[in-house]
Amino acid sequence: MESSLKEVSTRTTIFRFRSSGEDAVGYVSDDEICRLRWGKGLTIGRCQREEGGWRIFRSTRFDEKELGGISADGVIHSHGLFEGGSLGWLEEDGTVIRSGLIFAEEEVGRVEGPYLQAAAAALLLIFVPEDDEASREMKRRE
Repeated sequence: MESSLKEVSTRTTIFRFRSSGEDAVGYVSDDEICRLRWGKGLTIGRCQREEGGWRIFRSTRFDEKELGGISADGVIHSHGLFEGGSLGWLEEDGTVIRSGLIFAEEEVGRVEGPYLQAAAAALLLIFVPEDDEASREMKRRE
């Protein structure tokens, strides 16, 4: 019983803003990044604290891939396409803003809990791109 209470208290919940409201899409717990599916967490990556911020890794079929990170001042960087770059930032209240060369400034979600920086970086580096890709795929099928 005690371990489950500890696990919940160390979680940082990741919320995604949608036109219908906000949805809890995942969480960060210690060094794991998990996607919520039917109320349960499925590990999809990990985060690693280092001096000056966090690094974010996405699990792949055979290994993992480093996607980017977040600096101590809350700026989220990607290692992605075209040599990566700044994707956005974390506000003091936990709101996550996407902005950069390609994107207009937009509030995409919020994070709540003890690992705000890692969760904000996971939102912009994993959850938002995967949601965007799923949306594009749905539109292609129509």
